[in-house]
Amino acid sequence: MSEFNVDISTTSAWVNFAPGTLLEEVQQNIKTIVTTVLGTAPGSRNIGVEVELVDEPIHITQARITGIIRTAIADFEPRAQVTRITFDHQNIETGMYGTLLPVIWFILADQGDA
Repeated sequence: MSEFNVDISTTSAWVNFAPGTLLEEVQQNIKTIVTTVLGTAPGSRNIGVEVELVDEPIHITQARITGIIRTAIADFEPRAQVTRITFDHQNIETGMYGTLLPVIWFILADQGDA
């Protein structure tokens, strides 16, 4: 099975209303879920992630964010099975300001052996 990722630090067109492939659609949905603050999506207030994790030690924050992201993706994008979540530690600017940028690795649930 192939493993794919969504890097939250990369910029791209925000919404593609006609993604060319299932993979593009799932990646876009994951990015939308992870970058939406819980309770802010009109008509879908339960989509998104909590952002109340402020001023905690970095390792605790990473563990909590990982759990929050895994749960949100499992609830709202069942076509993706998260395999791991890593964080971009190489970016000096994000590290300086205490920003965690997750990279979500996943496989497509209905991909089979292809």
